Amino acid sequence: MPLPSSGDNIRYNGTGRSYHGDVGGSSIAELGEMDGVNFNQAVQTTKVKSNRTAARGTLFENEDDREATLSFGLRELTAEHLKMVLLGTALTALSQAKGSLDGEVVTPVDDAFKDLGKLDCTIVKMLHGAVTGGPFQVAETITGGTSAATAKVAWTNGLLELIDVVGTFQAGEIITGGTSAATAAVTSVTTIKDMVVLNDSDATRYVLGTDYDLDADYGYFRKLSGGAIAGDVHISCNHAAITGQEFHGLSQATVTKKIVFVTDAGDRGPRKRYTFHKVQIKLDGDFPLMGDGESVLKVSATVLEDTTQASGNEYYKVEVY
Repeated sequence: MPLPSSGDNIRYNGTGRSYHGDVGGSSIAELGEMDGVNFNQAVQTTKVKSNRTAARGTLFENEDDREATLSFGLRELTAEHLKMVLLGTALTALSQAKGSLDGEVVTPVDDAFKDLGKLDCTIVKMLHGAVTGGPFQVAETITGGTSAATAKVAWTNGLLELIDVVGTFQAGEIITGGTSAATAAVTSVTTIKDMVVLNDSDATRYVLGTDYDLDADYGYFRKLSGGAIAGDVHISCNHAAITGQEFHGLSQATVTKKIVFVTDAGDRGPRKRYTFHKVQIKLDGDFPLMGDGESVLKVSATVLEDTTQASGNEYYKVEVY
């Protein structure tokens, strides 16, 4: 007798959450926003047919193989997710302390970037009024009369370009030079993505876009062959405090994880929890590093036998509530 029709058994919307953890472990971490989760179970068989008649009827069907797989897209590209999918080594902490390059000597190459080894490079550009008792001098420390902020002068020529800024300068306050005793009223203070690039005698300030180019976000400096740079340069800039992580890809033979998927209790239909005890993870197809739209890690996983589970429970478990 057929079951009566019931909307309670029909799943709709299909939202949920996914988790991963060590095989056999009791702790799991959320995978975050997913670009879909799909499960496939395939059984391969061989049909043994009769040779007695032209109809060649099937005598029996023998199961040769069975395999279960998962596929999903990782939207949240954390270091842990990337390490897992890209077969990476252990994560190593990275840190960059807040500080500055102060007259760093660089030997440039025409039209090629040099890595200064710092991220998020900036200078502070200060405009000021008429100078008395001056002029301000390169390498001296200036102090704000109201804010008590301090900074080191990396270049001066009608304005001040500053590094090692401590505190916050205020428009309208009087600044005083530590060596020159020059004073002036601050007009404006702006942080810009640039570096102070001087010749080897610190007498000439080279011009961004004419003499040099840079990727300030990643600390890359490039001498432009059509510019005026000749010989070594001295580079000064501030760099922000940054923490990060790194790993080396393709350095593990395989990555195995426990994967848990739970359906959203707020969706229509029965709640379900799928626990895949042991799966082998791999990147499946292209991982777009640049282009239009989302950058999503397309992942596939083969469900493996977990021999630590009880007999008959080695592959996956489905709970329905």
